[in-house]
Amino acid sequence: MAIPLGSWLETMREEYLASFIPAGGSAVRFVVVADPDQIQYASIRLRDQGRQCGLTAICLDTATTKLHQLQNLFFAIAKAVDWDALTRTQLERIVANSGYRWPEPGQRMSLAMLADANDVAPGLLHTQINQEITRIVWQDAGLAQDFRNAMIALLAARLAGDREAVRNTVMDWLQGAPGRLAGIREAGIGAKIGRNNARAMLKSLCRWVRLCGGNGILLVIDIGRLLRERREVQDGHVYSAAAVMDCYEVLRQTIDDASHLEGFFMTVIADPPLLADDGRRSLNQYTALKMRVWDDVRPRQGDNMLAPLVQLQ
Repeated sequence: MAIPLGSWLETMREEYLASFIPAGGSAVRFVVVADPDQIQYASIRLRDQGRQCGLTAICLDTATTKLHQLQNLFFAIAKAVDWDALTRTQLERIVANSGYRWPEPGQRMSLAMLADANDVAPGLLHTQINQEITRIVWQDAGLAQDFRNAMIALLAARLAGDREAVRNTVMDWLQGAPGRLAGIREAGIGAKIGRNNARAMLKSLCRWVRLCGGNGILLVIDIGRLLRERREVQDGHVYSAAAVMDCYEVLRQTIDDASHLEGFFMTVIADPPLLADDGRRSLNQYTALKMRVWDDVRPRQGDNMLAPLVQLQ
């Protein structure tokens, strides 16, 4: 028995987006929408609810974003995050925690301007700000070392105002743009983001969003394209059957890591072919993922709205 879309959305808002996720919890839900035309509507509604609850809400579509590797998922999220806003908010907090005021909240201020506004020597202010950055960022064991160095570089670049090249290098690293390793080493970063460290970076990103005052991340992924054969695709990415299994493995890894992701809610949306018994691309073809979302116990009166996999009408 399918669940009404509106009822499910309201339940997600009340049970997760408005309380559990902002409190640092995490969850992953799979949704099968009976009417394919309603998938985009459901994604937008969920995204809007997330934003109303103070979450960084991101919608991804496998037709335009390849997600067959975990680092690609991280890069897609990183491209949607407002890094300037996070850096600005964190830097203003650091200055306040150091006992000084930021005279124009939301506006870029150089170290000299801050020192003048607070009637303090620039060298002393710089030392105290660095001490607070060390306490908040460098000493936070919940952040991967390379991620810590990257965030420190972004904070320093914003405060200095003349280190745009370093900032751009860090942003390229975060978003998976091609670049020379020597460039990231200038920011203290030891390695590019790949399959070996993508999980640690995703964990760090979720934590950083909350450290900067955000409530968490809402990620909505439309995987409808994974269920389409090449002959059915007119434009966008085409996935072989093997690539589909790679994408399912990325989703499986994310589910297994969810308990370590602070303030993270991921919804995977698809149409009915996901549940086909004999489909080459269906969930039945990847047992490791199916076993993590399939609900073997179902109440007689109807489907459980809080189940990891639900069907909507």
